[in-house]
Amino acid sequence: ITACRNEAYLDSWQYDAAANLLDRRQGETAQAGAGSVVPFNRITSYRGLHYRYDEYGRVVEKRGRNGTQHYRWDAEHRLTEVAVIRGSTVRRYGYVYDAPGRRVEKHELDAEGKPYNRTTFLWDGMRLAQECRLGRSSSLYIYSDQGSHEPLARVDRAAPGEADEVLYYHTDVNGAPEEMTDGGGNIVWEAGYQVWGNLTHEKETRPVQQNLRFQGQYLDRETGLHYNLYRFYDPDIGKFISGDPISLRGGINLYAYAPNPLSWIDPLGLTGEWVNPKDINFSQRTISPHDYAEIMRNGGWDWDRSPLRVIDIDGQLVSYDNRRLDAALEAGLDKVKVIRIDPNAPHPDSSTGKTWLQKFRERFRDRRNIKAGGIVPDKGLNSRPERTSRGCK
Repeated sequence: ITACRNEAYLDSWQYDAAANLLDRRQGETAQAGAGSVVPFNRITSYRGLHYRYDEYGRVVEKRGRNGTQHYRWDAEHRLTEVAVIRGSTVRRYGYVYDAPGRRVEKHELDAEGKPYNRTTFLWDGMRLAQECRLGRSSSLYIYSDQGSHEPLARVDRAAPGEADEVLYYHTDVNGAPEEMTDGGGNIVWEAGYQVWGNLTHEKETRPVQQNLRFQGQYLDRETGLHYNLYRFYDPDIGKFISGDPISLRGGINLYAYAPNPLSWIDPLGLTGEWVNPKDINFSQRTISPHDYAEIMRNGGWDWDRSPLRVIDIDGQLVSYDNRRLDAALEAGLDKVKVIRIDPNAPHPDSSTGKTWLQKFRERFRDRRNIKAGGIVPDKGLNSRPERTSRGCK
């Protein structure tokens, strides 16, 4: 994404070769040669914000006009404490994790370091199932599908003995909540987003404190960071504040979020994913000729720029990029980088607002597939496609 425009907002962005945001302000033209590379993919200065990293590549300080934040990490590279300094006021917050690395508690720390004002979190696998605020209310989260991180509803209980209230989510195409309504259809919360996840505005008709953001993300209002399961995401720079826990298997940029947050998602906080190409099915029976295999065999393929775009259909990965998948198999690769596409996100080449899933199904029913053997099944084909000059791309 290089620009965003609406009635009240205009912004544009430039990137280096590793997809790091380059420092420029709204409405300004970038100076030639200024900040053309971000060393080690660690942004240290961006639009008035300044970041400092430790020897492990984790952010330990963030400074800006709204104050300073100091971050403390444990040996497992999990954020355990944040000190938020605004003028002469210092507030400290702590975080607790379970064995699989999921955050199960956050709290504020008093002057003696004792926790209070606790919020605990319960999990259903890798999805947030419930949050409980000690002595106050609790919220149960319901999602749109069994394997999805897109929220459908929230069930609130204010106090023991009181009736539950169901609030319904209305999401953007990328699954980020835009509105919440009550059982009568009345809007109780609504917000708008900037490209990388900060809000342009937020309004409540009554206190509901809606903290879900991009799929899999939970806003910590005390810091402005989004908890993203395996890492924390900073919407001010569109990056994670620690390196990818799967290291270079996730790509050369250890801090990168999804390349296009409007249609790509990263609910687990893992950049990309490497899988065996034999575990991915094709969406076509035919493909046009290509010379990708030799490039891949010689190690010249840039998987960060050209991964396989796949969707998960009932547990089976199906590729949209069939020539790349075919080349990987021909080259004998045992792993390829994939990006899981949200099936309900709009396809970027569609002028009619069709989703990725709709475009996949169109491809399954392409006349060339029908001519070559019939409509492709919903879970794709595990046999390599035939190469023909009239094949699908």
